[in-house]
Amino acid sequence: MTEHGGDAVDEGAMVTVGVDLAGRTGTTGVCRVTWGRRPAVELLPARHDDDLLAAMRSAEKTGLDAPLGWPVAFTALLAAHRNGVEPPALAHHAACADGRPGLGNTFTHRLTDDVAWKRTGAGRQRPLSVSTDKLGVVAIRAVGLLARLAEGGPAVPRDGSGSVAEVYPAFALTQWGLAPEVTYKGKDATAARSRILDGLEAGLGLDLSDGVRGRCVASDHDLDALISAVVARAVARGLTEVPVTDHERAMAAVEGWMHLPRRGVDLSEVRGGLNCPPL
Repeated sequence: MTEHGGDAVDEGAMVTVGVDLAGRTGTTGVCRVTWGRRPAVELLPARHDDDLLAAMRSAEKTGLDAPLGWPVAFTALLAAHRNGVEPPALAHHAACADGRPGLGNTFTHRLTDDVAWKRTGAGRQRPLSVSTDKLGVVAIRAVGLLARLAEGGPAVPRDGSGSVAEVYPAFALTQWGLAPEVTYKGKDATAARSRILDGLEAGLGLDLSDGVRGRCVASDHDLDALISAVVARAVARGLTEVPVTDHERAMAAVEGWMHLPRRGVDLSEVRGGLNCPPL
């Protein structure tokens, strides 16, 4: 046993990190969870990219709340425009199972955006477009982090099979049955964030310190970082949706892949036992 943040932590326990990435450091959150007999939760500095990289390097798996790529069709459109050639044809994602239109077109949304949106219940919440919304600046920062994380070695896989997996906290809450009826974002949503924390503590057997709980109630960025660290644990344990078809695998390698917790998987399975290996 070693001391970690004032509590005894088991040697060799899995460590996961969650990063709620923003375009600037002021609204970025970083959380580290050490999955021992009593999971230890810490909120870490997020002053600049070096802080984020130090946290990510300390973990076996990082859940990064940021797109890890752009739509293939969008990048082809930019290349065609740059070269002055005919642009690719506009295409739309397949219709929902009930016949409603898919998420959008292939210039604005990646395949993983459409797949994740449909799996969580089409219409509840639409993922932002990484190519046509302000989310793009977050993706640019994520690309820089992954490049530095690789440090001249092999590139970090964008499909989540390496040390970093793309996550989406709001969709994770839906899959776990913890999504509130009203938004948990913003300064006035403290009650919703408190209820989410209650669910995470009960399901995972967490014992959050007053400081960590207070910050997660006060800030959706810190809460999203905690959720991202929990999803990273789910990824490491094989409890998330992964690319299945050849097409999904090919697109995930370029566009990135949003790891959703599998529906029906209890949070106690995400926690697992001490040093529990992936399923």
